[in-house]
Amino acid sequence: MEKINTNNFDFLRVVFAFTVCFAHLIELSQVEMFQDYIGLFNTRLAINGFFVISGFLIAKSYENSKSLRSYIIKRVRRIIPAYLFVILFCALFFSVISKYSVGDYFLHRQFWKYLIANLTFQNYIEPCLPGVFSNNYLCVVNGALWTIKIEEAFYLLLPLFYWVTKSKKDKIHVFGVIVYLLSILYFNYFVSIDMYRIAKQLPGAIAFFMCGIVLYKNFNFFIKWKHQIILPCLFVFFLEQYIFSIHVFKPLAYSIMVFYIAYNFKFLNHFGKYGDITYGVYIYHFPIIQICLFYGFFQVYNPVFVSVFIVLLVVILATLSWYFIELRFLSKGRKERQRKLLST
Repeated sequence: MEKINTNNFDFLRVVFAFTVCFAHLIELSQVEMFQDYIGLFNTRLAINGFFVISGFLIAKSYENSKSLRSYIIKRVRRIIPAYLFVILFCALFFSVISKYSVGDYFLHRQFWKYLIANLTFQNYIEPCLPGVFSNNYLCVVNGALWTIKIEEAFYLLLPLFYWVTKSKKDKIHVFGVIVYLLSILYFNYFVSIDMYRIAKQLPGAIAFFMCGIVLYKNFNFFIKWKHQIILPCLFVFFLEQYIFSIHVFKPLAYSIMVFYIAYNFKFLNHFGKYGDITYGVYIYHFPIIQICLFYGFFQVYNPVFVSVFIVLLVVILATLSWYFIELRFLSKGRKERQRKLLST
C-alpha cells in the first residue's frame, strides 16, 4: 500500500503552474506564431488541478495540526510572505516605468486603490497601477492573483466543513455530495447566462476542493481501486470536456485523474527535492511577461528566445523566493522535510 506522503503532487503543481505561465505568455504577447498553441495550455484545468491538490493536502494539514490556531498560522506562513512581497515590489518599483512622475504616481488614487485591493486579496477591484503597462495588451499587473482569494477562502472553510461533520464520520460523504451538487448547479447556472467570470469563482470551484478532501478521507479505498476506476474517469472526463462541453461529473473524474497521477509513476516522487518553486512560478510570471512586453522585447528580439528568457527568469526568481522568502517562514517540520529531501 502506498504511503500518503510519497506522491507526485510537487510534479503536478509544477506542471499546472507552467501551464498557466505559458498560456499567459501566449495571450499577453499576441505573437502570431504562438497562437496556434494556446489550446495546449488549458488554464482552467491547471487551476482546477491546484484546487484538487489543495483539498487533499489542506485536509491532511488540518488533521495533523495541533489546533485551529496552528493550522491557520501554517496557512498564513505559506501564502502571505511571498504574496506581500510581489504586491509591494510591483507597487513600489513599477513607479519607475509609469508614465506619471514618481510624485504623481504615489499620490494617484489608483495606486492606493490597487494597494488596498490587492493586499486584501481583491485583485479584481483594481488590477492596474497608474500609468503602468498602459500600452500593453492588458494593463493588469498580475492577472494570476485572482485565484489566491479562492484558495484563502478554502482554507477558512475547511475547519467549518470538519465542524459540521465531526459528530459522525459518514457525514463528510453526505456533506461532500451536497456541496458538490450545489457547486455544479451554481457553475452551470452562471455559464448558462454567459457569466463565466462569476461561474468560476468560489462556489463554482469548490466541487474540486471538496473532491480533494473526499479523496484524502478515503485514501485507502481509492488507492486500492485506482486502476479499476481510472478508465471510466478518463472516459467521463473526455465526454464532458471535449464532446458535450458540460460540467456535471467532470470535477470528480478529473480529481481522480489527478490523484491517479499523484500515486503512480514513482520516478517523479522526488520532483520537489530542490525546493517548491510552484508558488513562485505562479505569482511572479505575469509581471515578468508584462515588463518584457513594456520594453518591446518580443518586437526587437526573436520571440522564442524572449520566451525562453522569461521562463528561465521565472524559475530563478521562484527558486530565490523559495529559499529566501517562503522557506524561512515555514514550520520547523517543513524545513526538516526539505533538508531530508536534499540529503537523499
